[in-house]
Amino acid sequence: MKTPFLIWTAVILLSWVGRGQGETPTRPNVILIISDDQGFPDYGFMGNEEVQTPNLDRMAGESLLYTRGYVMPVCSPSLACLLTGKLPHEHRITGNDLSDNRSSRGQRGELAEQLLSSPTLLPKMLTDAGYLTLQTGKLWNVTYADAGFTHGMTDTAGRHGDAGLGIGRQGMEPIFEFIDAAQKQKAPFFVWYAPFMPHVPHTPPKEILDAYRGRGPTPAAEKYYAMVEWFDQTCGQLDQYLEEHGLKENTVVLYLADNGWDGKHGQSKARAKLSPYELGIRTPMFVRWPGKVAPARDDATLAHIIDFVPTILDATGVARSESLAGLNLTDREAMQARQTVFVESYTHDIADLDAPEKSLIAQVVIDGQWKLIAPGPVNPDRPFSSVPSATALFNLAADPLEENDVASEHPEIVEKLLSLQKAEWNP
Repeated sequence: MKTPFLIWTAVILLSWVGRGQGETPTRPNVILIISDDQGFPDYGFMGNEEVQTPNLDRMAGESLLYTRGYVMPVCSPSLACLLTGKLPHEHRITGNDLSDNRSSRGQRGELAEQLLSSPTLLPKMLTDAGYLTLQTGKLWNVTYADAGFTHGMTDTAGRHGDAGLGIGRQGMEPIFEFIDAAQKQKAPFFVWYAPFMPHVPHTPPKEILDAYRGRGPTPAAEKYYAMVEWFDQTCGQLDQYLEEHGLKENTVVLYLADNGWDGKHGQSKARAKLSPYELGIRTPMFVRWPGKVAPARDDATLAHIIDFVPTILDATGVARSESLAGLNLTDREAMQARQTVFVESYTHDIADLDAPEKSLIAQVVIDGQWKLIAPGPVNPDRPFSSVPSATALFNLAADPLEENDVASEHPEIVEKLLSLQKAEWNP
């Protein structure tokens, strides 16, 4: 009876060896796609008939899709959430810049020190677990190496992402070359694809823009829609590469936008980027993992940006801290049981890294169909950002773009949501 025992022992040993760095072909690859300044309605799969997003439409259809995802209303705090798994009042990167007159180098150094002090840094954790990790596109305040990536494009610490911003607009070759190298090393890989798209400047290729001429509400909107389609094309190129190289089945693809945008009005109205309204903070989110995660569309469950770190760590088998409050997006039971998520809206410039409340313009509570916006102690510092003058309540099921404040009609719901916010964080 030794043969079964020997076979069982060999299986266990092979499994153990497979845990070494670069030796685990069954560990999934991961690609995180982050679009930049894209409104939640501006996808075909979200019902927009003016903009063309065939690749994201297809990918969303192959995924577990949450159409009610929430992020912070501006990019640097949102990206810090994706790196740390924490809300801004915890990681303290509440805005894009410090509000005083420090030199750019000194300001970035202080912000970098704050960000890198987080006990959780997603790329570093994946690198430590044996993944090859690539940064492209947006990355505020730090270099790719600072954040723990093994490879990257942003090799100077500045605003947005410096050299990393060439990805997408100038082609996808850096990602393809990195994946080729990872395949040759037989190492699992993680790709951070955060292009400067469809972010301004809206400079789409002429052949894409020509198709939108006369179709949008304004010429500016037509350029934005063309940028969205251009971004969609880059996602299609990336997905085609996975398909052609036999990588689709063992690659987890996750998607969200870092913050919203008003596709029709840009920044001429004050309810999108940098604001706590739906056009500023809502985005679809999806996870595609063929054979592991069943495709489904969920228009009810609340998803959140802090869910991405636990989702990726769980998928890759990397242990995570119990202090992470986010959920695994693929845990349907836990996701559907959650009723409430929170969003924090701040001034563009950070008044005090040690006191986030000094930059707070609004706190947001979304509880089922109800949304409460509670104004903070300071006013917005940009003309295209706004908050209500008093605590406002909206029924998102009946009023998805918050046109009718019903706080006076439902004081008991206002009190309940304020209590939830106070328990979450009361500056």
